[in-house]
Order: sequence, then structure tokens, then C-alpha cells
Amino acid sequence: MKALQLVKAGKVDLVEIAVPDPGEDQLLVRTGIALICTSDLKDIRSNPFGIRLPTVLGHEGAGTVVSVGRKVSGFSPGDRAAAHPVHPCGRCPNCLDGLAHLCSAMGHFGINMQGTFAECFVVRADRARLVPPAVPLSAAALTEPVCVCLEALARARLPERGTLLVIGDGPFGAIIARLAAALPLQKTVIAGRHDFRLSFAGSAQKVNTSRAADIRGELLALTDGRGFDAVVVAVGTPQAARQGLALLKARGRLVVFSAIPGDTPIDLFSVHVRELEVVGACNDEDKLDEALAWLAGPGLGLERLVTHEFPLSRHYEAFELAESRHDQAMKVGFVFGQEQGQ
Repeated sequence: MKALQLVKAGKVDLVEIAVPDPGEDQLLVRTGIALICTSDLKDIRSNPFGIRLPTVLGHEGAGTVVSVGRKVSGFSPGDRAAAHPVHPCGRCPNCLDGLAHLCSAMGHFGINMQGTFAECFVVRADRARLVPPAVPLSAAALTEPVCVCLEALARARLPERGTLLVIGDGPFGAIIARLAAALPLQKTVIAGRHDFRLSFAGSAQKVNTSRAADIRGELLALTDGRGFDAVVVAVGTPQAARQGLALLKARGRLVVFSAIPGDTPIDLFSVHVRELEVVGACNDEDKLDEALAWLAGPGLGLERLVTHEFPLSRHYEAFELAESRHDQAMKVGFVFGQEQGQ
């Protein structure tokens, strides 16, 4: 089968590799669509997670079951399936403490498991779900992104009639803002630099910070100067984290959703005197079924976030678009078989 392998930092090759055999607790899935995540682009640039190379990249995908392991029930060949990339071990202290999403020995697509940028992939059956008939595969491939965005909102612990600020206008920022629209909040604001991307954020109030003379002042004014109950940092820069902290009200909560590399100086004096909280949101706590319920329900319409689709043979173009064309692209995907009209 054809697959995209990261062979070294900055180099991805289209290769032919063997179709994997599913283990006794796994599904073999023929990929319908696999989406490019910001973390995939970071892996290509610098391999920050120290992935053992070569490996097949990609961790957001959905497709059709080809075969099932002998201990698998609930799935049959021909079923449409969505896959979660995180495979907890079930035995480490974090798993035994009920924090399987923070497993210290997890398997993960594109890191220590072969990923979804291939014509087929394997997934452990407990980390897969049947795709409801009304959900297109392009939306089903967003199951894990919805999972982690639900986790971010759960970690925010917003009060009723609370105020939320999402910093970052990428796909995750837009999904968080759209999910927040269903919460009983007084106000949801999303701040970013691209009108095109902000337009995907649903009913949230949108602020283009590239045109703001005083970003902090303009955002605080939306809360009558009080600050936000929670700020979700959905862009991986120290500046965004510091900005988010400064925009919180007393006892507000900063949710660090995007990975921020290196040291990030923050104002701990402000944390102390205003009793602020800084929490992480990494992976998700068993939100697969909740995410699929959201995708199957009316109104979310997340398939519209997939703005561009390419075959694997055009991967250079796809990665360049996802990396650099934020005024034209939101979510970029690789499509296979019937999904690309073959």
C-alpha cells in the first residue's frame, strides 16, 4: 500500500509498504480520509517528540473496516469507522488512577504506531467507533479533534453565564468556539489573525487581532473590563499564554490547550494576588462517544472545516497549504479510493 513516511526532519517520502495485519484486538481500516494536524507539521519540521524514524505520519482519520481480529466484536467488514489515535496501556499508574488519556506508556498514531497517512491503518477496537449513517467521513475524521476540544472546555470549568475567550483561529480554536455555543455562557469570544479562519467559529464574537491597536484593551472591553472566566490558549506560543493570563478575571482559569515548546515565563505574582489557575488540556478523558454524538447531531457542521482534499501523491502541496496559507485553508486532508473519485 502507499503511505507517507517521515524519514528525517524535513523529509516526507511517498513509499510502498506492506498492508498491516490486525492483531487479535484490532481492526484493519481502509482509509477514506486522513486530516493534517498542526502537530503533524511540527513533527515534519523538527520531530519534537523524538519519533523513531521512519514512521507513517497522521493521526486523524476515518474509513471502512476491511477485517477484524479474532477477539473483536461490534465491528464487521464494510462498517465505517472513526479512530482515536491514543491507545492507553491500561497498566501504568496513570491508567490505574483513571487518567488513561495521560498514560505513561501509550501507543499513538504517527509516533510509536503507524499513522493514518496510508491506504490502510490498524486501530485497537476499543479506540474505534462506528460512524453514524448521517455523518460524512470528512466529519468522522474530526472525531479526535472534537474529543480534545471537549476536554479543553471541561478543563475550563466555566460557570453558568460565564465568559470564555479562545486565543487562536485554527481548526481547534474554531471547534472549541462552536462547541461552546451550546453552553449557557454569557459570551464566547475568539481572537485570531485571519478573517477567513475566524469565519468558521460559528456564533462566537470574533476579534481580528492583526487590526487591533490595543489587543488587551479591546478584549477586556468586551467584558466591561472585568476579564474572562476562562481563556483557552489554542495557539502554541509563549506570547499567547502570557496574553491569556493577563485577560483573566480574579480566580479565572487559563487552559493550555496547544503545546508550547521551551520555557514560558509567566507572571506568578499575578497568579498569586488574583488567585488564578493554570491548567493543561492534553488528549481527552473518554470523550469518543460524546464527540460522535456531537458530530451526528444537527448544527455543528464540522465537515465544512475540511476546505481542501488531496491524494497522497500531492503531499508537498497539501503540507504547504496547511502550513502557510491560513488565509485560504482551514483543515487539509488526504483522500483515498472512492473518496478521491477513483
